[in-house]
Amino acid sequence: MKQHKGVNMAITRAQEERRCAIGDTDAMRRALKRRHKAGELVSPYRNLYISPDYWHRLNACERSLHVVRGLLILHPLWVFAGLTAADVYGFDHSWVLHDDAVYVADANGDGIVDRSRLSMGIGDAGRSVGSDFGGHRVTNGQGLGMAATGAYEIRRLYIPSVNKHPVNGITVTDPARTLIDCALCMQFRYALALFDSAARKGVGMASVRDACKGLHMDRAPIEMLTRYADGRSENGGESLVRATIIIGGFALPQLQVEIRDPSYPARRFRVDFLWKLYDGRVIVLEYDGMAKYEDVSMTHGRTAKQVLNEQKERDRVLYAAGVTSILHCTYEDVCGSNRLSVMLRDAGVPLIR
Repeated sequence: MKQHKGVNMAITRAQEERRCAIGDTDAMRRALKRRHKAGELVSPYRNLYISPDYWHRLNACERSLHVVRGLLILHPLWVFAGLTAADVYGFDHSWVLHDDAVYVADANGDGIVDRSRLSMGIGDAGRSVGSDFGGHRVTNGQGLGMAATGAYEIRRLYIPSVNKHPVNGITVTDPARTLIDCALCMQFRYALALFDSAARKGVGMASVRDACKGLHMDRAPIEMLTRYADGRSENGGESLVRATIIIGGFALPQLQVEIRDPSYPARRFRVDFLWKLYDGRVIVLEYDGMAKYEDVSMTHGRTAKQVLNEQKERDRVLYAAGVTSILHCTYEDVCGSNRLSVMLRDAGVPLIR
């Protein structure tokens, strides 16, 4: 198709600004539609367009933010909420929670969706197990997908009194309200990562509990999440492991414990999870995300074999320091099966309920 100079400029500028391009005139809208119908552009929402090659390099969180920044030009007064606001704040969470929706706060109650029906099953059906923490890309199950206009939908959350917060030019609900809406829309095992991440960023759980006062809703999920939120979990994968430990009724571990090499005391290793049992046994659990072996920012040029050899040396030092059992788990052990629970039981981690 003949190239439209204005369209090319709009797409290039949009990519530079990390957003979708919009048609701001009738002529531009028609030109963008023609390019979309020819399969040369992706349209994740009405009057939002982006290059397919560029779009498919983005992960689910990045896609959400590109759509949000485009919508902000069309609807500058919108206040984004729920998981969308969590994206804007940069709260860590599983990519499988993204279901091609943008959440907007609505004080009028028009077109509102029921939070209790939103996302409680997301992550357990219709998505790839590998599409989670640790560097995997996700799609919406349509292959190159998202080429159909309106693949994203707007979901409005009724929030009668919105405390607005500007974050990087995007207006969102305040952190406490954002966490509350997420807690009411998703399972504990996924929501805990958001709460842990917020705690790492300095959000006090007392502020979340205070924000619940006067709200007519079931507070049990929020109370459970604020009770267990812990900023010492360093990433979403570790939060997911901890959530599985809690749900399984196991004793809570110590987090991020430093252990000295008895041969070289200046050398220290920090373990993800540690249990000290009454009989003197010490059990360590490490979460091994795939990024540990594949992400060049984490491997620093080392091969997977070199990383594994370093892990073996680390384990040797931990045993020498008095650790009696070392367990390694992956995302698939946590979410793809009950293998983590079996590992913990077999290792003798106590059940407390």
